Amino acid sequence: MGASSILTNTGAMVALQTLNRTSKDLQTVQDRISTGMKVATAKDNSSYWGIATTMKADVSALKALNENISINAATVQTARVGTENIQNLLSQVKSQLALATTASVDHSKITAELTSLQNQITNTINAASYNGENLLNNTTARTLVVSINRSATGISAVTDSVSGVDLTAVATAVGGYVTAITGGADAAAKAAAANTALTDATTGVEAQITTVVNAASSFGNIGKRLELQADFTSKLIDSLNEGIGTLVDANLNEESARLQALQVQQQLGIQALSIANGAPQNILSLFR
Repeated sequence: MGASSILTNTGAMVALQTLNRTSKDLQTVQDRISTGMKVATAKDNSSYWGIATTMKADVSALKALNENISINAATVQTARVGTENIQNLLSQVKSQLALATTASVDHSKITAELTSLQNQITNTINAASYNGENLLNNTTARTLVVSINRSATGISAVTDSVSGVDLTAVATAVGGYVTAITGGADAAAKAAAANTALTDATTGVEAQITTVVNAASSFGNIGKRLELQADFTSKLIDSLNEGIGTLVDANLNEESARLQALQVQQQLGIQALSIANGAPQNILSLFR
């Protein structure tokens, strides 16, 4: 049995150290519960904090690039939808030209329909714009972010040159088909003009349909590539965020259980300190 002393209360010192350690642990748990993080600063765990900080920077860079990819995908998709609509309108032009070869048809109605289709094609071309970019009214090459490159030195954008297609000539050509139908001063002249001009017009519209279909196919391929890249990048961001969470996020269930245990320990520590502080009084009572 250890000797009792009224000068040095060893029991109280040990009880105070235990209570201080419990209070410190309790404060740590309370901080984790309030912030949701077990590693909030480099002081908590320098290795985990450093890794998580680097990963967070990667996530920020990936999000910025993915937003750019998504915008480019929407631009290309708008162009694809536009070309598909124009292809449908050209098919209607082709039908009208075939109908124009019939002698009994009302050519004025056909020319009116062709004029309407021409206006629809022009409107489609002008409307196929996204974020200020229109890939259907000129052949200018655009540099688009189409992918990402992630290496030991960081994250960078992968770009590709995507050329537009000028379909304004298609709309102009449809206007020319109206002339082919209405050419000539009398019925005989019109029929003669139709025999030659309509044949050329039909050949021309076939060529234009091929041009538009090729453009739609090209935009479709690029759009699919961008869509796949955006989906992959989103999954990569989710994976990195999950890894960050594993490193720095607190397990609230565990911390809550630990909080209750530490609160009990703190109460017991206060009682133990109170008892230890009363020991000198107990020694003094022996001399009464």
